[in-house]
Amino acid sequence: MKGKFIYIYLAYLAIVLFLSAACVYVSDNIKNRMATLSVNLDIYKNVYITNVSGDRLTANMYGNIRCFSTGKLKEDVSGYLCDITVRDNKVIQVNKKCDVVTGKVLAVSEDSVDIEGYGVVKLDEDFIMYDKDTEAVNDYNSIVVGYDLQDFIVADGKVCGAVKNRVLQADNIRVVIKTTGYKDIFFDEVQFSADGEITVSYSDGQEKVAPQETFTLNKESGMFANGRVKLSVSEGEIRFESITRGVGTPAYGGTIEVAAYDEGLVVVNEVPIEDYLKKVVPSEMPSGFNLEALKCQAVCARSYAYTELANNYYGEYGAHIDDSIQYQVYNNSARSDSTDKAVDETCGQVLSYNGETVKTYYYSTSCGSTTDVSLWGSESENYPYFVAECVGKVDNSLLLTDENEFARFIKLSNESDYDYGCNLYRWSMEESVEQISSAFKAATGNDVGMINDIEVCRRVNGGAAIEVKVKGDKGEVTLDSEASIRTAFGNAAIDMNTMTGTARYSRLPSTFCIFEKVMKQDELAGFRITGGGYGHGIGMSQNAANKMAESMTYSQILEFFYRGTTLSLVSSYSTS
Repeated sequence: MKGKFIYIYLAYLAIVLFLSAACVYVSDNIKNRMATLSVNLDIYKNVYITNVSGDRLTANMYGNIRCFSTGKLKEDVSGYLCDITVRDNKVIQVNKKCDVVTGKVLAVSEDSVDIEGYGVVKLDEDFIMYDKDTEAVNDYNSIVVGYDLQDFIVADGKVCGAVKNRVLQADNIRVVIKTTGYKDIFFDEVQFSADGEITVSYSDGQEKVAPQETFTLNKESGMFANGRVKLSVSEGEIRFESITRGVGTPAYGGTIEVAAYDEGLVVVNEVPIEDYLKKVVPSEMPSGFNLEALKCQAVCARSYAYTELANNYYGEYGAHIDDSIQYQVYNNSARSDSTDKAVDETCGQVLSYNGETVKTYYYSTSCGSTTDVSLWGSESENYPYFVAECVGKVDNSLLLTDENEFARFIKLSNESDYDYGCNLYRWSMEESVEQISSAFKAATGNDVGMINDIEVCRRVNGGAAIEVKVKGDKGEVTLDSEASIRTAFGNAAIDMNTMTGTARYSRLPSTFCIFEKVMKQDELAGFRITGGGYGHGIGMSQNAANKMAESMTYSQILEFFYRGTTLSLVSSYSTS
């Protein structure tokens, strides 16, 4: 019995050892397989499913189109944002995101989007926007305020992505109204009135303001508790009592929105583009100009406005542009029959190049020559419609990038130039060493001491200076932009001689100018600045256009200043 027991025990021990080894083997095998699975398992969040056909799924993955095999999916996920799990190039799981929010975008920033009827929603840090019809992907900067162009997808309380599936049919523009003197966009308090009844709408309800009564808002107003305050009027326009413009107290058509920020209140006017233009054209060009010139201005202002819709400079505040010279001056001068006619007779017309609307820069007066975008550091070949050329009936054929040739050009005037006789066609000013040195230090913050030399180091096509070296008894500094040069040498305390008298300017009218030393008894006494034109010199000279309108149509004038462009009707505007 004892021997038999030993055999049974040994057999039992052998079985235990065998089973233990088998378990270890199986366990290791499972671990190895899981490790392999882990390596080949990928999860992609917020991809746009463009198509599902049979056992194939096509997805836009952050701008790359990829195809995967699938098993049989429970539902069609085409056109949805999804999280997908992929193993060995096969989709094994799809998480469709169905919480969709739509509505007009009232404001957008890198952190949030304000959607009309829904409120402010945080953007996920990995927010991505897909274009339904292209492979393009974008971030929040491509969201156009004032319009409803995309479906927003919400997950975990944040907007994780969006699908742009509607074309912008542009009809309105949203304009930030700045304080008196265009000094700021923030107000401590704002007041409005109207000849008709004002409806004040906010998240919790509405109020009515009787005709001629004043309605006041400040940051403490309870109406801002859950968003913006919107003002509309039953008839007429809304007067903005808190500011003064050239027209006095300005009034605005369309609607007024007021939003509260830490810095103060921001006022946005949403208005039909054609109505907007009727208050831009007289503010940018004298209403007494020839009708063909006013038509040029209307087309330029409209083209400029359309190109600004998608730039999002003011997206955070719910607007496209402001009402200052930084964009286009709006509602500073009164409407007139002539400017209204110019807008109406060019209704919907813009300038386009290769099918895209052109940002039509313009300025007051040329010196007889234009320049191109190299003035601002851009590549001129990328903007072939802006050219440096003679603005007159006779081409002087001078190489105006050469200092000596430009000096000869700017010291003379040519009656064949279209701007000849305009106030700032030619101008000059003379300053003592002390005056120019003091003004230079105040304007730039650079103390080079008493200035003893001013050298133009570089001129761009057409002759505008973009690099100037200033030397003084304490050092030297180089100015390397049109803006810095105009700021550095303007002097509101010194008379400037113009074609029609004298004037004073805190900035140089242009950088189409030369700097010459003034010597007295062989000693440096000061500097004479001789120049021409008023403005940057890119695109259309408004004064030249008015002269040309005596014998040319507006389409001919526009073709002269914007070479190769075409007058087109805007039916829709693509922001892609």
